[in-house]
Amino acid sequence: MRRAFTMIEMLLAVLMVGVLTTLSFLTFSAVTEGWQRSTDYIDKLERTDFALEQIISALRSAYYPHNGAQEDAYGFILENRGEGENERNSDRITWSKKGSAIVGSASSIADSVHRVQVMVLEEGNNDYRDTIEVTGLYARLCSDSALRPNDDNDETDYSFENPELYEPVLIADGIVGFNCRVMATKSDETSRKGEKDDKLFEDDYTASNSLPYKVELTFKMKTEKTDASVMRIVTIPIHEQSLDGSDTPAGRQTEVKKGGVRR
Repeated sequence: MRRAFTMIEMLLAVLMVGVLTTLSFLTFSAVTEGWQRSTDYIDKLERTDFALEQIISALRSAYYPHNGAQEDAYGFILENRGEGENERNSDRITWSKKGSAIVGSASSIADSVHRVQVMVLEEGNNDYRDTIEVTGLYARLCSDSALRPNDDNDETDYSFENPELYEPVLIADGIVGFNCRVMATKSDETSRKGEKDDKLFEDDYTASNSLPYKVELTFKMKTEKTDASVMRIVTIPIHEQSLDGSDTPAGRQTEVKKGGVRR
């Protein structure tokens, strides 16, 4: 004779189904959350990497005139504001360049000399003409001709200290910190050979009328659950030219030795 399920057996079956359903939901939720975090992290990493490549390309296309003199107007300026742990402590760098990096190939100043300033700005920052809407890495751009107006009676401040003229342009969001260090000359690398890399770079750069030998860039990004840093080291090709302003490194390499004397 076949027996029916008892009330206890029915309750146990329902309980087991409920437990399995809850476990399945929690597992699915954890996997989905992990996938979303990974996607967000990869997306922010790609944006940060894109920003880094833009800055690297812009630094490698740094410009310095061939006039035999050193000029502050074309030099590299580092404003050291800390280690870049947050937006307000992030560094700010300024230099002159040519080319489409940062500005884009369609820009009217891409093929001419222009001044660039790069910094991190936080959402709500109102130091500039318009309030910043999203935290990220920004650049301000100024043409070389604007820095040197023809009118001697023009008293307008055309430097980056005048925020009304140069609105920050977003390079990449999600970047919440920026730290820059420099190796001033190639001799610094030679004299400190064997030391740790972090000993080769300095947080301060006082020679604002020239370009450093190498620049170390560290960008800090922040996702919902993760903080991370991305770092690159860039060699400035025309560093030697900026020291005397008269010749290119390529020009020096073609010098001919005769009788032990360089001519």
